[in-house]
Formats: sequence, structure tokens, C-alpha cells
Amino acid sequence: MSRFASRNTWLAVGAALLCLHLPVQAQERFTLNIPGVSDDRLFTTGNASDAKGCGGHNNSPALNWTAGPTGTLSYAIVMHDPDGAKGQGVDHWVHYGIKPTTRQIPAGAGNKPNLEGLAGLNSRNGTSYMGPCPPVGDSAHHYIIQIYALDLPPEALPAGLTRAQLLEKINGHVLRNSSVVRRYSR
Repeated sequence: MSRFASRNTWLAVGAALLCLHLPVQAQERFTLNIPGVSDDRLFTTGNASDAKGCGGHNNSPALNWTAGPTGTLSYAIVMHDPDGAKGQGVDHWVHYGIKPTTRQIPAGAGNKPNLEGLAGLNSRNGTSYMGPCPPVGDSAHHYIIQIYALDLPPEALPAGLTRAQLLEKINGHVLRNSSVVRRYSR
């Protein structure tokens, strides 16, 4: 082995050993929560639809989340029922353009016109939270609430996007996402 190759080998070994002793900075977890409720629990009747026979008050759940990763410029929230419409899915809430400094949405805010950000369209072409109302006798439907940390500024997207349109527009702009699951049956 040449003296030059030996020196490069020792440099590589030294660098590897140095890396072993340097603290690895763990990346913060990005998590979404419904305060006071663990994952995969039943929605309360307050969160269910207020439509006739659905048994609820159509109040969106309170949400909070940890800060998105470096580079987060906005957040988007989607609530989707993959069991609804006989397995074709129902979109209950689409909201985006939420400022990067925001970390929570209070209970019931999904129906308020002054909710920060832009309203998208749910499956009934409404612009607010639409509570669960699965058919009587169906097994409990799953409601996936997702939050996306985006590298898009809050004003980057137009209001009124459907879930499918939003997902298409944020493709390649999601820095991280997190979700919680709730269930509801009648």
C-alpha cells in the first residue's frame, strides 16, 4: 500500500470515529392531536353531523400540532372517510393556507367563516366542516384527519379546492404529514 493510500485510509477511519462521537441531532416529530383523546377513538356526538338522524352538532374537533420541519410555510388539513359512499370515500373537511406559526384550531372552528386560511370543498360542495353521518347499521366508519406541512406560502393556492385538487397541487411540496383516526357509527 502506498503512503498516500495509507494516509487516505487513516483519514477515512478518523472521520468515521469522529462521527460516532458527535451528537446526532434528532429531528423533531411532527404530530397532530385531538386534545384529550387518544387515537382511533369514537367521535363524540358533538362532532357528528347535525343533519336529521345523524345525532350530532356538527362541531369540528379541536386540533393541535407540533411545529412543522424547517422550511414549513403553511399547513393544510383534510378529513376523509375512506369507508363512506360505499367505499368510494367522503371528504368532510378541506382547509389550507394556515400560517406556519399556527399550532391549533379550536373546537367548532371548522364552521366559522373567520377560520384562518382558505376553505376547500367537502363532498357536498360546502366550504366548512361536515360531521360524520354514516348509514345506520354500517360498521364504524374511519375518519382520517391529516395535516400537511407545506413549503408553499399561505396565499399560494386558490380557495375552493376539492381534496383531490389540493393533493394534486401540493404534490412535491409536502415536507411532512401526520394524522389521527376517529371512528363513528349509528
